[in-house]
Amino acid sequence: MLSVFGHERHSAVIVFFVLSGFVIAWAAERDGSAREYIINRATRIYSVALPALALTWAIDDFLIQYHPEFVNSLYQHAALWKYLPVFSTFSNDFWFLSEDVFSNIPYWSLCYEVWYYVVFGVLVFGRGAWRWTIAIACLLMMGPRLWLLWPVWLAGALLHRLPPLPVKPSRSLLFLSLTMLVFLKISGIEEVLNDIVDRLSGGFAESHLRYSAFFAGDYLVTIAIAGAIHAARGADMASLARLRKPIAAMASISFSMYLTHYPLFLFFNTLFPQQALVIGVLSLGVIIAFGLTFERNKMLLRRGLAALWPLRPAYR
Repeated sequence: MLSVFGHERHSAVIVFFVLSGFVIAWAAERDGSAREYIINRATRIYSVALPALALTWAIDDFLIQYHPEFVNSLYQHAALWKYLPVFSTFSNDFWFLSEDVFSNIPYWSLCYEVWYYVVFGVLVFGRGAWRWTIAIACLLMMGPRLWLLWPVWLAGALLHRLPPLPVKPSRSLLFLSLTMLVFLKISGIEEVLNDIVDRLSGGFAESHLRYSAFFAGDYLVTIAIAGAIHAARGADMASLARLRKPIAAMASISFSMYLTHYPLFLFFNTLFPQQALVIGVLSLGVIIAFGLTFERNKMLLRRGLAALWPLRPAYR
Protein backbone atom coordinates (compact mmCIF):
# COMPACT_ATOMS: atom_id res chain seq x y z
CA MET A 1 0.00 0.00 0.00
CA LEU A 2 1.02 3.63 0.25
CA SER A 3 4.11 4.66 2.15
CA VAL A 4 3.49 6.76 5.24
CA PHE A 5 4.49 9.95 3.46
CA GLY A 6 2.52 9.01 0.38
CA HIS A 7 -0.54 8.26 2.47
CA GLU A 8 -0.39 11.65 4.17
CA ARG A 9 -0.17 13.36 0.78
CA HIS A 10 -3.21 11.40 -0.34
CA SER A 11 -5.11 12.42 2.79
CA ALA A 12 -4.24 16.05 2.06
CA VAL A 13 -6.02 15.66 -1.29
CA ILE A 14 -9.08 14.27 0.53
CA VAL A 15 -9.09 17.36 2.75
CA PHE A 16 -8.88 19.50 -0.36
CA PHE A 17 -11.79 17.63 -1.99
CA VAL A 18 -14.07 18.33 0.97
CA LEU A 19 -13.05 22.00 1.01
CA SER A 20 -13.51 22.19 -2.74
CA GLY A 21 -17.06 20.85 -2.54
CA PHE A 22 -17.90 23.42 0.12
CA VAL A 23 -16.39 26.32 -1.84
CA ILE A 24 -17.95 25.34 -5.17
CA ALA A 25 -21.40 25.01 -3.59
CA TRP A 26 -20.96 28.55 -2.27
CA ALA A 27 -19.66 29.76 -5.64
CA ALA A 28 -22.60 28.22 -7.52
CA GLU A 29 -24.98 30.08 -5.23
CA ARG A 30 -23.07 33.31 -5.83
CA ASP A 31 -22.86 32.80 -9.60
CA GLY A 32 -26.59 32.34 -9.89
CA SER A 33 -26.62 31.10 -13.50
CA ALA A 34 -25.12 28.35 -15.62
CA ARG A 35 -23.30 30.91 -17.76
CA GLU A 36 -21.51 32.52 -14.81
CA TYR A 37 -20.78 29.15 -13.22
CA ILE A 38 -19.21 27.74 -16.39
CA ILE A 39 -17.18 30.87 -17.18
CA ASN A 40 -15.90 31.23 -13.61
CA ARG A 41 -14.94 27.56 -13.28
CA ALA A 42 -13.29 27.45 -16.72
CA THR A 43 -11.37 30.64 -15.94
CA ARG A 44 -10.13 29.33 -12.62
CA ILE A 45 -9.08 25.97 -14.03
CA TYR A 46 -7.59 26.75 -17.42
CA SER A 47 -5.77 29.94 -16.38
CA VAL A 48 -3.44 27.73 -14.33
CA ALA A 49 -3.84 24.22 -15.76
CA LEU A 50 -2.77 25.05 -19.32
CA PRO A 51 0.40 26.96 -18.30
CA ALA A 52 1.15 24.15 -15.81
CA LEU A 53 0.85 21.62 -18.63
CA ALA A 54 3.27 23.65 -20.74
CA LEU A 55 5.73 24.01 -17.85
CA THR A 56 5.60 20.27 -17.09
CA TRP A 57 6.12 19.41 -20.75
CA ALA A 58 9.17 21.71 -20.93
CA ILE A 59 10.68 20.26 -17.74
CA ASP A 60 10.06 16.71 -18.92
CA ASP A 61 11.61 17.50 -22.29
CA PHE A 62 14.74 18.69 -20.50
CA LEU A 63 14.79 15.63 -18.24
CA ILE A 64 14.31 13.23 -21.13
CA GLN A 65 17.41 14.65 -22.79
CA TYR A 66 19.67 14.90 -19.76
CA HIS A 67 18.18 12.79 -16.95
CA PRO A 68 15.82 10.22 -18.51
CA GLU A 69 15.91 8.11 -15.36
CA PHE A 70 13.61 10.66 -13.66
CA VAL A 71 10.69 10.47 -16.11
CA ASN A 72 8.41 7.86 -17.64
CA SER A 73 6.58 10.10 -20.09
CA LEU A 74 8.67 9.57 -23.23
CA TYR A 75 5.79 7.77 -24.96
CA GLN A 76 3.49 10.72 -24.22
CA HIS A 77 5.95 13.22 -25.69
CA ALA A 78 6.16 11.06 -28.80
CA ALA A 79 2.38 11.22 -29.30
CA LEU A 80 1.28 14.63 -28.03
CA TRP A 81 -1.58 14.69 -30.53
CA LYS A 82 -3.12 11.76 -28.64
CA TYR A 83 -2.43 12.71 -25.04
CA LEU A 84 -2.97 16.48 -24.97
CA PRO A 85 -6.73 16.12 -25.64
CA VAL A 86 -6.92 13.66 -22.72
CA PHE A 87 -4.99 15.99 -20.42
CA SER A 88 -6.88 19.14 -21.40
CA THR A 89 -10.27 17.47 -20.92
CA PHE A 90 -9.18 15.95 -17.59
CA SER A 91 -10.23 12.45 -18.65
CA ASN A 92 -7.02 10.71 -17.54
CA ASP A 93 -8.80 8.28 -15.21
CA PHE A 94 -12.00 7.59 -17.10
CA TRP A 95 -12.79 3.90 -16.81
CA PHE A 96 -9.64 2.01 -17.90
CA LEU A 97 -7.50 4.99 -18.83
CA SER A 98 -4.53 5.30 -16.47
CA GLU A 99 -2.46 8.29 -17.50
CA ASP A 100 -0.48 10.66 -15.35
CA VAL A 101 0.09 14.08 -16.90
CA PHE A 102 3.71 13.76 -18.00
CA SER A 103 5.66 13.71 -14.73
CA ASN A 104 3.08 15.85 -12.90
CA ILE A 105 1.56 13.17 -10.66
CA PRO A 106 -0.47 15.54 -8.39
CA TYR A 107 -2.43 16.65 -11.46
CA TRP A 108 -4.62 13.54 -10.97
CA SER A 109 -6.83 15.20 -8.38
CA LEU A 110 -7.76 18.03 -10.75
CA CYS A 111 -8.94 15.41 -13.25
CA TYR A 112 -11.41 14.19 -10.61
CA GLU A 113 -12.39 17.60 -9.35
CA VAL A 114 -13.22 19.17 -12.72
CA TRP A 115 -15.76 16.48 -13.49
CA TYR A 116 -17.30 16.89 -10.05
CA TYR A 117 -17.74 20.56 -10.96
CA VAL A 118 -19.47 19.51 -14.17
CA VAL A 119 -21.93 17.08 -12.59
CA PHE A 120 -22.67 19.44 -9.70
CA GLY A 121 -23.26 22.35 -12.09
CA VAL A 122 -25.64 20.25 -14.17
CA LEU A 123 -27.62 19.24 -11.09
CA VAL A 124 -27.79 22.80 -9.76
CA PHE A 125 -28.50 24.71 -12.97
CA GLY A 126 -30.13 22.05 -15.15
CA ARG A 127 -33.87 21.98 -15.68
CA GLY A 128 -36.38 19.17 -16.08
CA ALA A 129 -35.48 15.74 -17.38
CA TRP A 130 -32.38 17.11 -19.15
CA ARG A 131 -30.72 17.75 -15.79
CA TRP A 132 -30.76 14.07 -14.84
CA THR A 133 -30.07 12.85 -18.36
CA ILE A 134 -26.91 14.95 -18.71
CA ALA A 135 -25.74 14.27 -15.14
CA ILE A 136 -26.12 10.50 -15.59
CA ALA A 137 -24.36 10.67 -18.97
CA CYS A 138 -21.43 12.48 -17.34
CA LEU A 139 -21.26 9.94 -14.53
CA LEU A 140 -21.30 7.08 -17.03
CA MET A 141 -18.40 8.68 -18.90
CA MET A 142 -16.40 9.17 -15.71
CA GLY A 143 -16.31 5.57 -14.55
CA PRO A 144 -15.86 3.89 -11.15
CA ARG A 145 -12.65 5.57 -10.03
CA LEU A 146 -14.26 8.99 -10.03
CA TRP A 147 -17.51 7.60 -8.59
CA LEU A 148 -15.69 6.30 -5.53
CA LEU A 149 -14.39 9.72 -4.45
CA TRP A 150 -17.50 11.65 -5.52
CA PRO A 151 -19.07 11.22 -2.01
CA VAL A 152 -15.96 12.87 -0.52
CA TRP A 153 -16.38 15.98 -2.68
CA LEU A 154 -20.15 15.94 -2.30
CA ALA A 155 -19.82 15.92 1.50
CA GLY A 156 -18.28 19.40 1.29
CA ALA A 157 -21.02 20.61 -1.03
CA LEU A 158 -23.70 19.34 1.34
CA LEU A 159 -22.03 21.08 4.29
CA HIS A 160 -22.73 24.42 2.63
CA ARG A 161 -26.45 23.81 3.00
CA LEU A 162 -26.24 23.22 6.75
CA PRO A 163 -26.67 26.20 9.09
CA PRO A 164 -23.70 26.84 11.43
CA LEU A 165 -23.93 25.49 14.95
CA PRO A 166 -23.80 27.74 18.05
CA VAL A 167 -20.36 28.54 19.42
CA LYS A 168 -20.09 25.93 22.22
CA PRO A 169 -21.35 22.95 20.18
CA SER A 170 -19.10 24.09 17.31
CA ARG A 171 -16.03 24.07 19.51
CA SER A 172 -16.93 20.66 20.92
CA LEU A 173 -17.44 19.27 17.43
CA LEU A 174 -14.15 20.79 16.30
CA PHE A 175 -12.33 19.08 19.17
CA LEU A 176 -14.01 15.73 18.48
CA SER A 177 -13.35 15.94 14.73
CA LEU A 178 -9.67 16.76 15.14
CA THR A 179 -9.34 14.04 17.78
CA MET A 180 -10.91 11.56 15.37
CA LEU A 181 -8.48 12.60 12.65
CA VAL A 182 -5.48 12.14 14.96
CA PHE A 183 -6.84 8.76 16.06
CA LEU A 184 -7.21 7.63 12.44
CA LYS A 185 -3.61 8.55 11.71
CA ILE A 186 -2.14 7.03 14.86
CA SER A 187 -4.18 3.84 14.91
CA GLY A 188 -3.60 2.87 11.28
CA ILE A 189 -7.27 1.94 10.88
CA GLU A 190 -7.28 3.48 7.39
CA GLU A 191 -4.63 1.07 6.21
CA VAL A 192 -6.46 -1.87 7.81
CA LEU A 193 -9.69 -1.00 5.99
CA ASN A 194 -7.89 -0.42 2.71
CA ASP A 195 -6.09 -3.76 3.00
CA ILE A 196 -9.40 -5.53 3.72
CA VAL A 197 -10.98 -3.96 0.62
CA ASP A 198 -7.97 -4.93 -1.49
CA ARG A 199 -8.05 -8.53 -0.27
CA LEU A 200 -11.81 -8.82 -0.80
CA SER A 201 -11.38 -7.52 -4.34
CA GLY A 202 -8.61 -10.03 -5.04
CA GLY A 203 -6.07 -7.24 -5.46
CA PHE A 204 -8.25 -5.41 -7.97
CA ALA A 205 -8.49 -2.23 -5.86
CA GLU A 206 -4.78 -1.50 -5.71
CA SER A 207 -3.98 -2.75 -9.20
CA HIS A 208 -6.82 -1.02 -11.08
CA LEU A 209 -8.38 1.78 -9.01
CA ARG A 210 -5.20 3.88 -8.85
CA TYR A 211 -5.85 6.95 -6.67
CA SER A 212 -9.29 5.68 -5.64
CA ALA A 213 -7.94 2.43 -4.19
CA PHE A 214 -8.01 3.85 -0.66
CA PHE A 215 -11.64 4.98 -0.66
CA ALA A 216 -12.60 3.04 2.49
CA GLY A 217 -10.08 4.90 4.64
CA ASP A 218 -10.81 8.11 2.75
CA TYR A 219 -14.44 8.00 3.84
CA LEU A 220 -13.37 7.98 7.50
CA VAL A 221 -11.06 10.92 6.91
CA THR A 222 -13.94 12.69 5.15
CA ILE A 223 -16.16 12.37 8.22
CA ALA A 224 -13.49 13.94 10.43
CA ILE A 225 -12.68 16.74 7.98
CA ALA A 226 -16.33 17.52 7.26
CA GLY A 227 -17.00 17.74 10.99
CA ALA A 228 -14.03 20.09 11.46
CA ILE A 229 -15.10 22.36 8.60
CA HIS A 230 -18.68 22.54 9.81
CA ALA A 231 -17.52 23.22 13.36
CA ALA A 232 -15.10 25.96 12.27
CA ARG A 233 -17.99 27.93 10.74
CA GLY A 234 -19.55 28.56 14.13
CA ALA A 235 -16.57 28.29 16.48
CA ASP A 236 -15.95 32.06 16.58
CA MET A 237 -12.18 32.04 16.06
CA ALA A 238 -11.81 35.81 15.83
CA SER A 239 -8.31 35.57 17.29
CA LEU A 240 -7.15 34.19 13.93
CA ALA A 241 -8.23 37.34 12.08
CA ARG A 242 -4.66 38.68 12.17
CA LEU A 243 -3.63 35.80 9.93
CA ARG A 244 -6.19 36.68 7.28
CA LYS A 245 -3.84 38.66 5.00
CA PRO A 246 -0.99 36.13 4.85
CA ILE A 247 -3.48 33.29 4.39
CA ALA A 248 -5.20 35.21 1.58
CA ALA A 249 -1.84 35.89 -0.06
CA MET A 250 -0.94 32.20 0.04
CA ALA A 251 -4.40 31.20 -1.19
CA SER A 252 -4.04 33.49 -4.20
CA ILE A 253 -1.26 31.25 -5.58
CA SER A 254 -2.23 27.96 -3.92
CA PHE A 255 -3.57 26.45 -7.13
CA SER A 256 -0.34 27.29 -8.94
CA MET A 257 1.66 25.79 -6.08
CA TYR A 258 -0.27 22.54 -6.27
CA LEU A 259 -0.03 22.12 -10.04
CA THR A 260 3.65 23.04 -10.44
CA HIS A 261 5.50 21.98 -7.30
CA TYR A 262 6.17 18.37 -8.28
CA PRO A 263 7.80 18.93 -11.70
CA LEU A 264 9.76 21.85 -10.24
CA PHE A 265 11.09 19.63 -7.45
CA LEU A 266 12.15 17.08 -10.06
CA PHE A 267 13.85 19.72 -12.19
CA PHE A 268 15.81 21.42 -9.42
CA ASN A 269 16.72 18.08 -7.85
CA THR A 270 18.59 17.17 -11.03
CA LEU A 271 20.51 20.46 -10.84
CA PHE A 272 21.11 20.45 -7.08
CA PRO A 273 20.81 16.83 -5.93
CA GLN A 274 20.20 16.25 -2.22
CA GLN A 275 20.12 20.01 -1.48
CA ALA A 276 16.62 20.25 -0.06
CA LEU A 277 16.81 23.89 1.03
CA VAL A 278 18.05 25.09 -2.36
CA ILE A 279 15.44 22.99 -4.17
CA GLY A 280 12.68 24.34 -1.94
CA VAL A 281 13.68 27.99 -2.24
CA LEU A 282 14.12 27.89 -6.01
CA SER A 283 10.84 26.00 -6.49
CA LEU A 284 8.99 28.48 -4.30
CA GLY A 285 10.43 31.39 -6.25
CA VAL A 286 9.23 29.93 -9.55
CA ILE A 287 5.84 29.11 -8.06
CA ILE A 288 5.36 32.68 -6.85
CA ALA A 289 6.34 34.08 -10.25
CA PHE A 290 4.07 31.55 -11.98
CA GLY A 291 1.14 32.38 -9.70
CA LEU A 292 1.56 36.13 -10.07
CA THR A 293 1.74 35.76 -13.83
CA PHE A 294 -1.17 33.41 -14.44
CA GLU A 295 -3.36 33.00 -11.36
CA ARG A 296 -3.64 36.68 -10.53
CA ASN A 297 -4.26 37.59 -14.17
CA LYS A 298 -7.02 35.08 -14.77
CA MET A 299 -9.51 37.90 -15.39
CA LEU A 300 -8.00 38.31 -18.85
CA LEU A 301 -9.15 34.80 -19.72
CA ARG A 302 -12.50 35.44 -18.08
CA ARG A 303 -13.13 38.50 -20.23
CA GLY A 304 -12.29 36.47 -23.33
CA LEU A 305 -14.67 33.68 -22.38
CA ALA A 306 -17.40 36.16 -21.48
CA ALA A 307 -17.00 37.83 -24.88
CA LEU A 308 -17.50 34.46 -26.58
CA TRP A 309 -20.67 33.89 -24.54
CA PRO A 310 -22.35 37.30 -24.24
CA LEU A 311 -25.36 37.88 -22.04
CA ARG A 312 -28.67 37.61 -23.83
CA PRO A 313 -30.53 40.91 -24.10
CA ALA A 314 -33.54 41.09 -21.83
CA TYR A 315 -36.91 40.93 -23.56
CA ARG A 316 -39.21 43.88 -22.96
